[in-house]
Formats: sequence, structure tokens, C-alpha cells
Amino acid sequence: RGGRDEPLDEPGRRALLARARAFAEGGLRVLMVAEGAPEASVDDPRALVALGFLGISDPLRPGVAAAVRRCQAAGVHVIMLTGDHPATARAIAREAGLLRPDGAVVTGADLAPLDGDALDRALEGATVIARATPVDKLRIVESLQRRGHTVAMTGDGVNDAPALRLADVGVAMGRGGTEVARQAADVVLADDDFATLVETFVEGRGFWRNIRRALGLLLGGNLGELGLEVGASVLGLAAPLTSHQILAMNLMTDVLPALAVVLQRPEHRDLAALAREGTSALDAPLRSEIFSRSAATAAPSLAAYLVALRGAGVPYARTVAFASIITTQLAQTLDAGWAEGALTPAIRRVVFGSGAALVGILTLPPLRDFLGLVRLTLPGYALVGAGTMVAVLLGRVLPPPQRLAIRPAGAFPEPQLA
Repeated sequence: RGGRDEPLDEPGRRALLARARAFAEGGLRVLMVAEGAPEASVDDPRALVALGFLGISDPLRPGVAAAVRRCQAAGVHVIMLTGDHPATARAIAREAGLLRPDGAVVTGADLAPLDGDALDRALEGATVIARATPVDKLRIVESLQRRGHTVAMTGDGVNDAPALRLADVGVAMGRGGTEVARQAADVVLADDDFATLVETFVEGRGFWRNIRRALGLLLGGNLGELGLEVGASVLGLAAPLTSHQILAMNLMTDVLPALAVVLQRPEHRDLAALAREGTSALDAPLRSEIFSRSAATAAPSLAAYLVALRGAGVPYARTVAFASIITTQLAQTLDAGWAEGALTPAIRRVVFGSGAALVGILTLPPLRDFLGLVRLTLPGYALVGAGTMVAVLLGRVLPPPQRLAIRPAGAFPEPQLA
């Protein structure tokens, strides 16, 4: 003071602490600058002379608060782990929308004596944990996993690497992250933006939905084809399709349509409106979709085959059945590909291509003769069209696939953490 060193008394100590707390409450990382003799130890602050504070600002990206709100609305519990002072952590968490005005900040020291159930209970509603050490981060990840949550851990430093490795999904920063963190992580964010991570949740939920739809198309269509064959056999009739016809039909209705459905972009970017299905989407919802699609495929095609068989011979009836079962499956592909009020370009191209192939087979004599088909008359095309319309109606009338419920906003039991 005044160019002279003075002993630090109690009022001076309180003034320094108040100044440091004010900087921290402003969201700054606070460093004290001090000087001392070369032989002085930093472990003994009494041998140092305080010169002032250095406040480091690390502002949030503009889209972080909106991304946090999207996660909370979708039932994803976001926990902030930081080594910063609790006052700094509180200011940043409030800016990000993580902490309510009356919310509490938990520190690593608070969690250190806790273990097992006590630690699990302490983390039940925690959203901000300050002064967290690498060991604290490991224990937090283990506790959340022990309670059945799927944990995604983000980090950029060397001290984050153990928790990144332990988490179900480790997410490292690509620009500002260390090489150790990137090697320990499962995913690297090239732009270091939390909002990008939220977009991956949208893609992930859309992916499982597309997988279920694609498998429903494939398995439901094939089961419908089997139902057509078995139904005719039970009635004591000739097989509606030959082996060549079945192979040609699968080429047009299985590979490209299912691929186009599974590669669709999500219907929308509203994370809260997308059901979190995961592997459970391949259980009851998939079974329901398979049976619904198989019934919508087999019944109209079998009916068209029976009507054609009464008025013409077996080759003509097989041609009607061949065309009918293809058009019913293509119609269901159109239904599965309907998103955001319009058909996606990939679905339109695939259905148009498969439809063009069917027209070519029915109209070009060499292809028609190779598959053992005959030329259809107007009544035959009418049967095919009627069967397709009935298939679409059945798809609307039959019970829809079971869906997983979307958890309400802020529901922590949602086993997902960013």
C-alpha cells in the first residue's frame, strides 16, 4: 500500500476475499497474483505479497442456454461438473439455465465423505457440482450408472480422461480439447459446441425410429408374402408366386425402400417430441408394426388373387398377385416415408424407380415371359389398384405400433445425461 509492503490483517483479508467473491459471482475464474523471494514456497502464502486479482472470462456460447432448455424439455438431466469456485459455477449455471434462483451448488468436498446410497441420494437432484476433482467425476459417473442412467460425459482436459473413458459415451472437445481427452472419448465435437451434442440426440432418436420402420417394412412385407402363400395353400389353391417372381419382388420391395427409410433425416428437430426408443424399439413396437404391415400386405393381395383366379387362369391370377403385393408394399413405403407433411426425396425416388421397374416387367414381353407372367387387362389393373387402396386403409385401421411414452420435462428417471 503506497509502495510499501504491509502485513495482511483481518480487515484486509476480508476485503481480499470479498473482492475475489465479487469477481467469482460475476462468472470469472479468479487468480491471485502475488510476489515473493525466489526461495519462497508457494505452499506458504505468508512469505508472499498479494498484488491483486486476475479475472478470466470464459463466456458461454450463444446457443448453450437454448440447448439446455431443449434437453430439459426432453427429459435429459444435465449436470455441470467444474473445478471452479462455487460462486463462479453458480453464475455460469444460472446463465445457462441450469440452476434455479433458489438452487444449491454442491461441491466436491460435500460429496467426498458420501458413499453408496448416500452419494446416490445426494446426486438425485443435483445440477451443479463445483470444486470437482477427477476422482469426484469418476465417482459421480459410477453413481449415476449404478442407478441405471445412461451417462454421456463431456470434457476437454487431461483430468477429464478417466471419466470420459468410464462414461457410456465420452464426448471430447475437438478444438480446445487435449489429445488425451480426444483419445479417451467415444465422440469428438469438432466445433466444441454443446448445441451440436444436442443435435446428436435428435439424430439418435430419429435413427431408432427409422430402424424400427425399416425393419417393419422388411419383416412385415416378407411375412405378408408368406401369408399370401400359406393362405392360398390352406385354401387348396395353386401357389400365387413362383420362386423367380418372389426374388424379383424382393429386389423391388426390400433393399432400396428399407434403405431409403432408414437413412431418412428426423421428422423435425424438436427433441422433446421425439420418443426415446433405443433398443426397446425393437421389442413390442416392432412386433406390432410387423404384424400390422403383414396383414395389410397379405389380405388384399390374397383377395385379389382369389378374384382373378375365378375369372381367369393361374398365370393371370399370379400376375395380379405379383403386381398387387408389390404395389401394397410400395404404398406402405410411401406411408413410412411421410415426414414433416411431405415425402422425402429419397422415398420418392425409390418408389418411383420400383414402380417403373414393375411397369417394365408387366409391359415388356421378354421380362414378362422370363418371370412367367402374362399381360394384364383393365380389370386386372383395377384389382391391383383396389388391393393397394385396401392395404393403405388397413394400415390406417389396424392398431398402430406401440410407442414408448415421452417423459415429461425435467423427469430425472430418463436414463440419459449430458
